[in-house]
Amino acid sequence: MKRMFIILFLLIGISPVIADETDDLIANAEQIFEATRITCSGISDEIAKVSNISKANTAVTAVGTVAAGGALVAGIKKSQEEEEIDALIAEMCAAGGCTAEGVKAMSNEEFFNVVLEPMARIAELQEKIDKSKKLGNWRTGLMAGTIGTNLASAIMSGLNIDQSDLMQHVSACNEMIKSIPDMETELRKAGVNPNEHVVAKKLSSVRTWCNQIDVKDIEKIEKRMKGVMGTSVAGTAIGVVGVGTSAAANSDKYMDVSNKVRLSDAEKQKEKALNTTANVMAGANIATGAVETGLNISLITLTKKLMESASRCEDVLK
Repeated sequence: MKRMFIILFLLIGISPVIADETDDLIANAEQIFEATRITCSGISDEIAKVSNISKANTAVTAVGTVAAGGALVAGIKKSQEEEEIDALIAEMCAAGGCTAEGVKAMSNEEFFNVVLEPMARIAELQEKIDKSKKLGNWRTGLMAGTIGTNLASAIMSGLNIDQSDLMQHVSACNEMIKSIPDMETELRKAGVNPNEHVVAKKLSSVRTWCNQIDVKDIEKIEKRMKGVMGTSVAGTAIGVVGVGTSAAANSDKYMDVSNKVRLSDAEKQKEKALNTTANVMAGANIATGAVETGLNISLITLTKKLMESASRCEDVLK
């Protein structure tokens, strides 16, 4: 009887100590949960900003791509119109009627047949030149529009390339989550049922749902933002060249009827080269727009996945 009394006395003395240790452990677990809640909250909002920028960028890029497509169509039609103009001028000037020397060498009959009669088609020539000039103006204007959209895209991307704050936020969150398994082990050793105790269940949910965002995912965002900005800058440069070339091809030197009929073969080839270059620039802007759109769509897809992961994490931290 005396021995049993001694054992009961010892158990009564030890139990408060064990209880105090368990309470302290649970308090520490609650502190870890609270620290994790503070550290991991707000990541979804930061990722949402990137997603919204990518969506806006996609819309801007789409406008620029459509403008580049319109410029290319106008440029192709202008080139076709120019071929018809050249054919008409060749017909009108076939016997030397477009040069002073040629006219001087003609008899009256030849002058009438070679010069006056074909010159009756001058109105047709002027109409075609006016149409070509209008198409050239459209091409130049639309290509100028691509400069604006590419600049806007470059600015938006450039301002958001640096995601170092988001990287630090995600890293800090991940470091907090790494401490949870050790705490769960200590709770189990202390006899806390992980399926019944509130704080243990909370920590289990956090470990499950809050470790799905890797810093490497944020690095991917930076890399793709850099790609969008680089492509936008290239598109801007292409647009500048295209506008200048298109404007040169549409100058009075080539679009005034009196100058048009006097162009040398070399000058005609230069005009054709200018038109071809302007059309190539419009096509290149379509290509850069396609690349930008692809990068932005990949960003939207990536950020959507990350936002969903961050939102699930924040839900279990509430």
